[in-house]
Amino acid sequence: MIKYIPNIITSLRILLTVFFLLAFINGKFLLSLIYFSLVALSDFFDGYLAKKWNVCSKFGAMLDPLADKFTMLSSYLLFYLLNIIPLYITIIVIGRDILILFAVILCLFKRVNLKFSPLISSKINTTIQMIFIIFVLICKSFSINISLDIFMLVVCTSTIYSGIDYILKYKWLKNELDK
Repeated sequence: MIKYIPNIITSLRILLTVFFLLAFINGKFLLSLIYFSLVALSDFFDGYLAKKWNVCSKFGAMLDPLADKFTMLSSYLLFYLLNIIPLYITIIVIGRDILILFAVILCLFKRVNLKFSPLISSKINTTIQMIFIIFVLICKSFSINISLDIFMLVVCTSTIYSGIDYILKYKWLKNELDK
């Protein structure tokens, strides 16, 4: 039973993301902050427990990044639609994730044996993006009105850097996909 716990936590993260989005849309900002904080914690704990208990699975290795993509894409899209962040940040965050997802799907379609592991820059980027979301939620929850410009610049920089890091790390894929 213990081997399924990390995947259960990852699955719950997807559900918690939906609860976070619904709470935010309904103006329940403190509740959305609580839900998203649980999302962020579960993102750490599912991987930590899988490694600690040595129960990493192919399913978990696919589900975890998909849960991350769902969380980030829906959060940043919602923030854009509600005029909290500008379009360019949404495009950068979503564009990077779509680029990575497209590469993985293309590899599956072309049957390229892909040993795709997250880069440290990606883990740092995800952390920065999640902290930004929590920061926005704290501001909304407690009616704090401050500029997000510097933090948005940090999000953009880390996202672009992470995207470039993936391109450089996996540039060998181009040769494999051209076959």
